[in-house]
Amino acid sequence: MRLQTISNSHSGRRGFSPLLLLDLHVHTTRGSGDSSLRPEELVEEAIRLGLAGVCLTEHTYSWTDDEIERVIGETGIRLFRALEVETDAGHALVIGENGYHSDMRNFALLGERASKSGAAIVLAHPFRHLHAPGPQRCILTLKAGVEPGDVKGASEIPLLQHAHAVEVVNGATPETDNKFALDVATILGYPSTGGSDAHSKHGLASGVTEVDGDPRNPGELAEIIRAGGVKAGVDLHVGRLRFMDTQDRETDPGHDPQTPS
Repeated sequence: MRLQTISNSHSGRRGFSPLLLLDLHVHTTRGSGDSSLRPEELVEEAIRLGLAGVCLTEHTYSWTDDEIERVIGETGIRLFRALEVETDAGHALVIGENGYHSDMRNFALLGERASKSGAAIVLAHPFRHLHAPGPQRCILTLKAGVEPGDVKGASEIPLLQHAHAVEVVNGATPETDNKFALDVATILGYPSTGGSDAHSKHGLASGVTEVDGDPRNPGELAEIIRAGGVKAGVDLHVGRLRFMDTQDRETDPGHDPQTPS
């Protein structure tokens, strides 16, 4: 089993230089109808919180490079174009693809597309609603017949092989569901990510991702995620940043998502 470690510092770890902190899951008024977060407001708040950048994971829109440059201006903040796609396995963050495609709703086909394009797929809040009272509403486990509490069974769901990372910190998901995702990712040794899933400035950076590298565009960020150079963090927004490591980085720096673990 992979080691899980929690740290209060994101520098000085053996084999790693000081890393970037990104909020990997944010929605704005530009491309998500349920968001009240204006892009200019996002940039201002991200800088105040000490983020190096943000992934724009819009529901229905893919930002253009020109739009991103206009919003960034001279601030130095990094905004990465991404997508949040609703699939037959639940929601997925797709980084490194330019725009939506009809086959993205099928998670296996999305995995095939990413293997050709070099995009990265992150399972977003994969176990949301798993522990909610009443009939099960978690798409991923419902289809696989996995019950709440069955971490091993969840880790054996075949569709997971198409993901490059698992979002284990989602600011809009109950802690029990996030913890379940963390346990599954740890069993598999998959890279972990964190994101606020913010639709307003409140809660931005409640989940963050530590990035081992210096990505300047979505393709470079996708490459780092695919190589396993990311780790989830929580509570930056309240000054209590902690990290969750789901990998034994010295022996397994990444995984091939097309090969079952």
